[in-house]
Amino acid sequence: MGNEYGSSAADAGGTATERDDDARRGDAAWHALPRRVTRVWTADAVIESLIVWAVCGAVAAIGMAYDWWGAWPWPAIALGLVVAYGVAGLAAQPLRNRYAYAFSRFSIGERDLRIRKGWLFRSTTVVPFNRIQHVDARQNPVLRHYGLTAVTVHTAVGAHTIEALDTAEAERVTDLITRRVARSREDL
Repeated sequence: MGNEYGSSAADAGGTATERDDDARRGDAAWHALPRRVTRVWTADAVIESLIVWAVCGAVAAIGMAYDWWGAWPWPAIALGLVVAYGVAGLAAQPLRNRYAYAFSRFSIGERDLRIRKGWLFRSTTVVPFNRIQHVDARQNPVLRHYGLTAVTVHTAVGAHTIEALDTAEAERVTDLITRRVARSREDL
């Protein structure tokens, strides 16, 4: 039986040699996440920064109200560094998004799900279908706003997530993984 979740070789990602090796082993092509996921990553970074800045503001206000600073400027310097770090992180977010998007891929083969992540520290996770306990699709408010859904597969040792797919595609992927998990259990 062929790969039900196929795509063109241009979408496969990796070099021609990697795609040829994958084809010889019967592995499925690598699929990119929807481009809108970069907006989700940016929105998540902004929300995280706002929360950190609100906590820093609250700590600074409490410290000033109770005169915790005294003659020591170190707490104020530490809070200033946290805020500066957050600003620098937001300024670098477009670059992080570009590289994270370029290296985030997933592949659904006949026997396993593969997830590639990371741009500086890269990882490839292979989850055999016979190890998957259940699959769920979830949306937080940011994903819902952009019409995306995350698909998570759970095993005995942890959870592995395809960060974002179009909602209709996420339903198809969830159904496909569920069918392949059932088929892998029948083969045992």
